[in-house]
Amino acid sequence: MNVSLCRDDATYTAGGYLRASWRVSRVSIEELSSVEVSVLWYTEGKGDEDLSVHYFRRYDGPELRQLGMVDSLPIECRLPPSPLSYRGHLLKIQWGIRVRVFVEEGREAVAEHPFYLVARKPDPDALTETSRMDLPCLDQPIKTPLHRRLPAVLRRWRARRRESAS
Repeated sequence: MNVSLCRDDATYTAGGYLRASWRVSRVSIEELSSVEVSVLWYTEGKGDEDLSVHYFRRYDGPELRQLGMVDSLPIECRLPPSPLSYRGHLLKIQWGIRVRVFVEEGREAVAEHPFYLVARKPDPDALTETSRMDLPCLDQPIKTPLHRRLPAVLRRWRARRRESAS
C-alpha cells in the first residue's frame, strides 16, 4: 500500500484542502474484498485516548474491479478548523490517512501516513486599510498584572508606614 500527499512537508492548514492519493500493490484485484480509506485524528498520552474519523470512503470488490487499480486513486477533503496537530509531553494529537485492505481470506492490512494540521497564518495582503485601523497598536505599553506588581507595592506601603510612625 502506498499513500502520497500533495505536499512534501506533509503540513496542511486548518480549513484548507487535503489532496492525496493511494494505491494498493502486490495484491491482485481478485483477492481484494474491500478497501477503506479514511482521514482521521487520534490522541496519545495520559488519560483516555480519542479517535475521530473526519473522512471515510469504502471501496467494495466490484467497485475496485471496475476502477482497475492500475493508477493511484485520489483522496480530497476539506480539513476542519480543529483539533490542530500537537506534540506535548503528556498529550499528542496526530492526524493521518489510513488505508485498510481486506482480502478474501479474511486477512487485513493497514497503512497509515501521518500529516500535520496547523493554524492558518493571516495573509497580510488580505487586510484592508480600514481593518488595519481597527487593529490594536502594538506600541502601547502593556500594563503589568497586579500579582506581579504586588511585592513592590507592599514594600512601598511598608516603607511609608514606617516613615509616618517615626
